[in-house]
Amino acid sequence: MLKPFYQGKLDTFCAMYAVLNALRLTHGIRVLKARDILNETLLALAGSPDAFRAVLLQETDYLNLVDGMLRAQQKKFPLEVRKPFADADKPSEEEVWACCREWLTPRTSRAIIFRFSRNLTPDGPPVNRHWTTADRIDAETLHLFDCSHEAEAILNIRKGSFVTRPEAVDAGRLLCIQPETLRLLRLPF
Repeated sequence: MLKPFYQGKLDTFCAMYAVLNALRLTHGIRVLKARDILNETLLALAGSPDAFRAVLLQETDYLNLVDGMLRAQQKKFPLEVRKPFADADKPSEEEVWACCREWLTPRTSRAIIFRFSRNLTPDGPPVNRHWTTADRIDAETLHLFDCSHEAEAILNIRKGSFVTRPEAVDAGRLLCIQPETLRLLRLPF
């Protein structure tokens, strides 16, 4: 039985959707505002054909795109963005978990944007590299506010089920969170 294509199935815009979903959590943006931000971003990318091509062909890690979108929105409304592991050596899984737990524990107008890769087997290459948004955490689970509609989408990450270095992927941990991509967002005090 044929299934319809869902938004996100054909495009390579999960990084942009992660930013939009984070802004929905921190600032309550609505559909029209999100569309405006998406359109502004695409128009800005269209002005740089090489950058636009890199986004379309997945020849980028999308970090500059995410940071550029966040900088543009910081000019329009109050938004605090932190990069806890931008310049650090690869932190441990426990350090990433503790950072997420500390940031999301207040659960008010906060979000975390990050990229992860997903392997099917420990010895194979990643089958998916995806940007997402986390909105809450409990003792054992990081909950994602994700743009994917696919049945196999990752919507939660359990404590101890991920690594922070690709070479550490094993049969029990096929997900690699890229710590340098973590962006912590909130309304400034």
